[in-house]
Amino acid sequence: MFNIIPRTEILGDPDRYVKAGSTVILRCIVRGALEPPTFIMWYHGIDQLAADSKRHKTTLDRNISEFESDAHSTIGSLIIESAKKRDTGNYTCSPSNSPSVTVTLNVINGESSASAVTSSASVTKKFYSACSLALIFGLIMIGGYRT
Repeated sequence: MFNIIPRTEILGDPDRYVKAGSTVILRCIVRGALEPPTFIMWYHGIDQLAADSKRHKTTLDRNISEFESDAHSTIGSLIIESAKKRDTGNYTCSPSNSPSVTVTLNVINGESSASAVTSSASVTKKFYSACSLALIFGLIMIGGYRT
């Protein structure tokens, strides 16, 4: 007997930074379920979001064929129109037949605030580049004193 355990994943970066006023689309995908979920609920913090409101709406795309296999997936989307600072926080995708997943949304006001935000991957890459350069320079200097 086989146990099939569906899984839910956030599509894209789990930490999002957006400018105030922009349209935000958060997506989660349910894979490996025997049947598509009957619904996918979205939460902002602990507050359940209505499927359609003036500020946001949800969509559900069922039976999306996976390229690698014959399996089908379901994508749930939350669309936030004209994001505001108060939209900052955790958003949870909660399918009827799969574990929930959470994405963090950070809404940044103004040009200067948005330019100050850099991804941790970019900062880490710059740090390692600087360390590598210092190490190479140090090795060249040590090698120069030995000759």
